[in-house]
Amino acid sequence: MLRHVVAQVFGNFGQAARLTLLLTFLPMGLLLVLFLSTGATLDPSMGQGDMPNPGMIFLLVLAGIVVSAITYCWAAVGWHRFVLLEEYGNGLVPRWHGGFVLSYIGRAILLGIVVFLIAFVSSLVLGGLLFALPGVVSLLVVTGWVLGMSWVITRLGLILPAAALGEPMSIGESWRATAPVATDLLVPLFIIALAMSVLGGLVNLVFQGSVLGFIPQGLLYWIQILLNLSLMTTLYGTQVQGRTLN
Repeated sequence: MLRHVVAQVFGNFGQAARLTLLLTFLPMGLLLVLFLSTGATLDPSMGQGDMPNPGMIFLLVLAGIVVSAITYCWAAVGWHRFVLLEEYGNGLVPRWHGGFVLSYIGRAILLGIVVFLIAFVSSLVLGGLLFALPGVVSLLVVTGWVLGMSWVITRLGLILPAAALGEPMSIGESWRATAPVATDLLVPLFIIALAMSVLGGLVNLVFQGSVLGFIPQGLLYWIQILLNLSLMTTLYGTQVQGRTLN
């Protein structure tokens, strides 16, 4: 499964860039330009009278969140449809499917609410135990909890590629569909997270906090998004559509 996910991304790297790269970073660039245009600065010596309107900053951040959600889901729908339907994009962006993008956003919000509730309850239970455990053990427990939450998200997340195809699917159906590969999922989830953490650490080590380090960090962020989307796409293809791994 991990081999198939990696091959899916890097074997179609050019198409992946055309479908998702611009939409991933465009909101960040626009928000930065708009933010700077208000006169905002990180200089602590700036006087209170020179501060931009807080209401304007709030609106810009809110607009950035909305635009980011739309562009991310647009890119995700495009990638799912490319892999599962061989649908190519238009130039530097995927084809626009407004209904599918809105459905994707709605299901992503639903998934976020369910995952938040699970994370909240489990963290309350876990929090009491961490104080009684040694530091190293606590770190391992927290790492396991993060991996477990990624596992839950992935198992419930087949509703997202289903939305990209315009197919109905409930969270319960996604959970049941992934049951046969529930244990196998831990391997790609762990390896992808470990690889991205190690590479991110190397970037920090090389650039030592330099602004230039944002470029490779951004690329790693983009690649991790692609790998996670491809994992759900692969699961949908194998567990729902009955495809076989190459």
